[in-house]
Amino acid sequence: MSRRPNVVPSQLLNLSIPLDVHSKMTIHLYSDLEQRVPYGAYAAFLSERVREFFSSARLDLAPFINGDPGAFIVTGPPEAIAVLEKALKGELP
Repeated sequence: MSRRPNVVPSQLLNLSIPLDVHSKMTIHLYSDLEQRVPYGAYAAFLSERVREFFSSARLDLAPFINGDPGAFIVTGPPEAIAVLEKALKGELP
């Protein structure tokens, strides 16, 4: 039985990641039922993380807490980050 083609075409990607990161990802994705990482699980996991990266906003809290730049960064939906920034600037009632 052959698989149907993806609605959205895929692009093969060959990459190397640190062993500790790979191990954590494998443990997270491992299926006790299948006794392995299911087919497509790595691609689905990495695709979702990339989508999250491109659809989220970041805010460095350093100017608000007199901290080192980059030490405290929050990430979330752009709307939530905009509200947080306004609240930190005292622009919300």
